[in-house]
Amino acid sequence: MKLLYAIKKPENSARGLWYRNLSLVRLVGKIVGKSDRLALEEFHNHRTLFTYGDRSPMLFTDYLNELRESTARRTWIAPNALEVADKAYDLTIDKFNNLPGRVKNKSSPNMKRKGANCRLYFNAFLERVTRSFETEPPTNEIEEEAKAAMIMQGLVRRHFYFSVLEAMRGTNPFWSRYYWRVKGGTICVWLPVSLKGRERQTWLEENIDVPNPRREGERERIQSIIYRKLVKERFVSLEKVGDLSNEEKLLPWSDSGKTFEISLAEVVAEEKTRNIHRQRRSIRALGEEKLKRLVLRIFDDISSDKYEDGKVAEDYRIQKATFSRFAGSKWFLTGSTIPDLWLNTAEVLSTHPTFKEVAVSAGVWKQVQTTLEAGDPRCGEETSHDQ
Repeated sequence: MKLLYAIKKPENSARGLWYRNLSLVRLVGKIVGKSDRLALEEFHNHRTLFTYGDRSPMLFTDYLNELRESTARRTWIAPNALEVADKAYDLTIDKFNNLPGRVKNKSSPNMKRKGANCRLYFNAFLERVTRSFETEPPTNEIEEEAKAAMIMQGLVRRHFYFSVLEAMRGTNPFWSRYYWRVKGGTICVWLPVSLKGRERQTWLEENIDVPNPRREGERERIQSIIYRKLVKERFVSLEKVGDLSNEEKLLPWSDSGKTFEISLAEVVAEEKTRNIHRQRRSIRALGEEKLKRLVLRIFDDISSDKYEDGKVAEDYRIQKATFSRFAGSKWFLTGSTIPDLWLNTAEVLSTHPTFKEVAVSAGVWKQVQTTLEAGDPRCGEETSHDQ
């Protein structure tokens, strides 16, 4: 037996060296085309493809750990940033390490292993490399390896970001999974719990163009659209508010005592339309429905990092000066009066106990207090200079 082991050992070592000499593209090709576990081990155990700051080139897991630690330090992403970072790390490891095969057991002899399939993610790398090399062919093998490594690092970083988003939703009780059956397949996505039953399918059908459950990366594409289009505030259940007065319980978003989950943006929009008679004349001229759409549009643009004062003012035909007083974004740079909408938002956050709890847990309560101290939330009333 010892003699057989001695004979086998050089052969395994030689195979390891053979994998060591493969280019990154050929190595990944074996993972994708042959489900080659030795090639996968070579990728994770020996290929120092990744860089971070001034650190020397590192392995996949070391790079992922740097991303995890960086995310955990960014407490602004979520109150539970450490939990989100750990979850994102695990999700991304699974994406690039899980090579599904068939496992045998007595109850189910051909049951497939569950989890992500790393071949899908590595195949995305091959597709990107192909497009890149067709556009700008590398001049030599060294340049080819360097370009391939950069593409791989970009892909890993992108999917870690997707994992962070998924982890944030997974640790947030205000989002839940939904299995969308479409075109003979199923796509699992995260949706706000405020969308219920048939509303979920209806929203997806109206907002997702040409869904294809068999298309590579389709789940990520659809989820990114959902995350961009739906307001990303936390949803608050008014059921948990036990100390509201009878008057507070009969607010516009309450239907004969029946409570439901609603976003901060929607509450502020309702407050604005309910008090439209107190708004500046040009804002009041929009009418209730258009004013509500305007407020929701502003919150949605902010949550998608695409808020442009001038663009929104132009779309709603509001003078820039008036819009600046209503929902300007540069007031804090010039020391101007705090715009009406942000004062109203601060007032909503401070008035209702559950919203206040959310603001405190998110670490923004001090900003709310500062905003309230700096101006009168009722300042949206028409003034003589706003005609």
